[in-house]
Amino acid sequence: MTGVWRKSFISCVFTLILSFLALLAAPAIAQDTTSNLPTALQPEAMEKLVSDLDPEQVEALTDLMTLLQQSAAARQDVQPVAQGPGFIDQVRTALSDFGSASVGHFLNLPGLFTGIFASIAALFSGTIAGPIHILAGSIALILAAGFAAEFLVNRFATSRRETIKNRTPESLFETVKLVSTRAGLDLGGLIVFAIVALVVGRVAVFNPAAQELSLQAVFWIVFMPRLVAALLRFALAPHRRELRLVTADDATAKSLYRSFTTLFTIVGIAFFLRNVMHASGNDVGGTFRFFIGFGVNAWIIAVIWKARHGLTSIILGDDTEPTSGLERMAHFWPYFSMVFIAFNWLLVQIATSMGVEALTAGRSFAVIILVVFAPFLDTMVRGIVSHIVPPMQGEGPVAEAAHMQTRHSYVRIARVTLLAFLVFLVGRIYGLNLLALGANDGSEVARSTVIFLLILAAGYLAWEVTNLWVAHQLAKDSPPTVEQDDDAEMGGAGKSRMATILPLVRIVLQITILTLTGLLALSQLGVNITPLLAGAGVVGLAVGFGAQTLVRDVVSGIFFLMDDAFRLGEFIDTGGTQGTIEKISIRSLQLRGTRGAVHIVPYGEIPKLTNLSRDWVIMKLKFTVPFDTDVEKVRKLFKRIGQEIMEMEEFQEDILAPFKGQGVADVDDVGIVVRGKFTTKPGKQFGVRKEIYKRVQKAFEENGIQFARKEVRVQLPENAKLDENQKEALTAAAAAAAAADEPKPAGSTG
Repeated sequence: MTGVWRKSFISCVFTLILSFLALLAAPAIAQDTTSNLPTALQPEAMEKLVSDLDPEQVEALTDLMTLLQQSAAARQDVQPVAQGPGFIDQVRTALSDFGSASVGHFLNLPGLFTGIFASIAALFSGTIAGPIHILAGSIALILAAGFAAEFLVNRFATSRRETIKNRTPESLFETVKLVSTRAGLDLGGLIVFAIVALVVGRVAVFNPAAQELSLQAVFWIVFMPRLVAALLRFALAPHRRELRLVTADDATAKSLYRSFTTLFTIVGIAFFLRNVMHASGNDVGGTFRFFIGFGVNAWIIAVIWKARHGLTSIILGDDTEPTSGLERMAHFWPYFSMVFIAFNWLLVQIATSMGVEALTAGRSFAVIILVVFAPFLDTMVRGIVSHIVPPMQGEGPVAEAAHMQTRHSYVRIARVTLLAFLVFLVGRIYGLNLLALGANDGSEVARSTVIFLLILAAGYLAWEVTNLWVAHQLAKDSPPTVEQDDDAEMGGAGKSRMATILPLVRIVLQITILTLTGLLALSQLGVNITPLLAGAGVVGLAVGFGAQTLVRDVVSGIFFLMDDAFRLGEFIDTGGTQGTIEKISIRSLQLRGTRGAVHIVPYGEIPKLTNLSRDWVIMKLKFTVPFDTDVEKVRKLFKRIGQEIMEMEEFQEDILAPFKGQGVADVDDVGIVVRGKFTTKPGKQFGVRKEIYKRVQKAFEENGIQFARKEVRVQLPENAKLDENQKEALTAAAAAAAAADEPKPAGSTG
């Protein structure tokens, strides 16, 4: 047993040593290294060691050596992958190919004209589709049948067309309904025309070549331009301004209609001519497509340049006060369209010269149509939004601002959705499924890019939803703003608690959304956000320790808001500083003083807060009458005045308790002080007070009651006789005595 264990141990150690050496020497295993082995690993020593092993162990070692040799051979067969050309080299190659192809097209220009004339000659000679008179007769027969069928369909719809012609819409919905009905009638007639023309062409024309060519002529030269004209008539209504769905003047609408109808007519003729050249065998390759594509793109650029101001008006729409972003986009879009069309044509030509099939002329033309008609789609979206936006809630400027904010949010969300749809549609036109780029089997870069864009879209959506919710609440909870009296000494009724807190809530939510969206987007791009979070924590601690006053202000403001101590528009006293609250921030209040001064009061500096505008206001008025006045009569006069003011329509909703007398409040050396009071809504007391003063003065005058004023009485004996000088001296002495009793102004001396 001892010998067996010894042999097993030796074989295991030998196997481990051999495996380790094989891994270290794998790159050079195919070379003859037996001469470099140490003495203990020479072939003679190896044979002697193997002779001590069992047959099973020898077989296991043989298999191990075979496996190691195969692994070494596989390592030798692996060759380094050759790197392809870099991006700059690819661009240079593409530009070189495009330049060579363009030069070739210009060199083939004489051959192109020769091919065109030869194809036309072959067509008239009858070598393509039979005798020319049979081909012309076939085309005439197809057109006659198609137009006759269309005429009959239109005949049945004559009354409906007359109704549309004589009717003037009164709303956008009715306009859309009328133009949609007219477009349906036009397209219905065209569809009947196409079906009848196709059936007649297949049945009545027996020559296959003439049949195919005649149907192509009808389709490209007649049907396609008429279809485009019907669609343009739906969007532009060039001859009826009241049915126009876009904001464009007559000149722009007619110019766009004529230009694009003519363009598609020329394109139809060119496509038919291409088919004739192909049938005659005179096809000159891509030269024809090169010049047709260049001409079509140049035509569209010229049309946009001519109608650039009209396109700007279309984008602006009917907005009387467009936003700055809309104005910039409206002026920028025509120039962007022209640059995009030129770039798109260049890209298609480069891709064609490189043999890329994804960018073809047909797909490029479809993308151009989307770009050119994007303003019409934007106008349509804004028109739809104007009907889905909920009506304004509440009254006053706050409700109007909230309603405008809601409308702008709806428009922005709709535009982002439209832009996403257009991008996705362009991708589908070029054969790219943008939604599949983020699949698990897609590339990592594409997947990260799609998720990154989705994060940004989700953040923007959350931002707009926050604005919508805040605007809705502000419109619902904000009372209308009423103009204050010119002699008002302090603010009126404040806004609701929600209207006060919501602006701060919106700021906090927007900062949170912006921060989270930025961090998630950076994380998706591969940026490690852990150091950013740690740095933010350190900054927060530094602010907490180093800016204790700021922390105190913020915390104090939170508790003030929780206690509902003040609201926007209220008049408060913060322990020496008075004013109407105009703005609330996270750290301070902005107060407008009675003389127009603006006071910034940090929350932490408010020892005591007095709210003078909450719920209701009591105002007490004092009047001094002579000692011999009938106080009861004054009380009745006050009561009558209070009832009269309560019946005034101007003050009915503002007075909570009518003006009434409170009897004698004081007696001084001048007369009797009587007092009256009334209760109103905050800010309304000044107008009521002015009316009370006016009516009290009038009532006292009518009832022989005078306001008491300070007098100095000089009592003389009945038998006293004074001359004029003595009377003047006595009057001067009385005036001096009265002046001595007058209170001195503050700050005076003497």
